[in-house]
Amino acid sequence: MKSKILIVLTLALAFAALGGCSTYGKSRTAGEYIDDKSIATRTKTALLADSVTDGLNIDVEVDRDRVQLNGFVDSQAQVDRAGEIARSISNVVSVENNLKVSEGDRMTGEYIDDNVLQARVNAALINDPITKSLRIDVEVNRGEVSLGGFVDSDEARAAAVATTQKTKGVIKVINNLTVR
Repeated sequence: MKSKILIVLTLALAFAALGGCSTYGKSRTAGEYIDDKSIATRTKTALLADSVTDGLNIDVEVDRDRVQLNGFVDSQAQVDRAGEIARSISNVVSVENNLKVSEGDRMTGEYIDDNVLQARVNAALINDPITKSLRIDVEVNRGEVSLGGFVDSDEARAAAVATTQKTKGVIKVINNLTVR
């Protein structure tokens, strides 16, 4: 229990510290930004504290009180429960549950391969002149890449998918990007 609390506090501090480094193409007030970070932190904390969900494998993105859940989980029960938790957080306007159920446990080699591929995709997205993005969430499971988060235009959404598809090792791209 103490380790979960420590993880939650560490994540909350990380969200607060790293959140201020982000830039957004579409203007939001400081209040909207803080509200979104608060919702993200409360949602992530609730996911980590829940006995059903694997909060460490669920990414939470928030834009203007709209929550997006991304990642790969072990069961449909985890997908459903994560959606329930996100909807229960105060001030959440809507929840887009993009969680995918993965087929069985990954072997150590598959896990390492997926982490290397995730790093390649992130590097490609950062280097792309249209996306230039650290704001796109990239999750990988057995070569299947899930892109999540919020982007500023249809052009940026299409560029992120095209850049990801061109990355060596990508088997399939799941496009969960939402235009602000």
